Amino acid sequence: MMAALAPLRRPGGYGPDWSTQPVSRDTLEEVHALMALGPAMVDASPTRVLFLTTDQSKARLAPYLPVAGQLRALAAPAVAIVGYDVDFAEQLVEFIPHVDGVPSCFDKPDAARRTAVRNRDLQAMYLFIAAQALGLDREVIPEFDAEGTSREFFPGQRLTAVHLCSLGFAGHLHHASETHAADQALRPPA
Repeated sequence: MMAALAPLRRPGGYGPDWSTQPVSRDTLEEVHALMALGPAMVDASPTRVLFLTTDQSKARLAPYLPVAGQLRALAAPAVAIVGYDVDFAEQLVEFIPHVDGVPSCFDKPDAARRTAVRNRDLQAMYLFIAAQALGLDREVIPEFDAEGTSREFFPGQRLTAVHLCSLGFAGHLHHASETHAADQALRPPA
């Protein structure tokens, strides 16, 4: 069991200097398939992922990134735009009519929105973990113009971009210091 988790247990880092090794479409499809295995409320998946792998597609993203982060993000072999369908509940009822209470659960717009937000964030984290499990390094891009990115990459769709993540193989990884040792994290409150 521990051997299977070894890729997830390697030291974390920040700011990988990306190698020139490309990330294959098969690897990205596998990352997406693993992401989809993660649990979510009523197995609802409002999340949509668009992988940018060409210089042209990444250049389209550049205007929506802060100048300081453009070079790092665009140097990565792939960038994942994680978005979500704000009206996913309309389709959800069609796909799982056999689950009692689902239609009434999403009759309230606030309940549907909260579920979409919760599940999109869970699924984004599953995506990041899946990438690491497959040997990719990843760097979350914390600041970007979400509205501009949504208009550029999801025009005329009900999708909103919420997370960006660079993916690839690190040529060199700058190791972060350990932030919380297990004994501190598991210590009961005083």
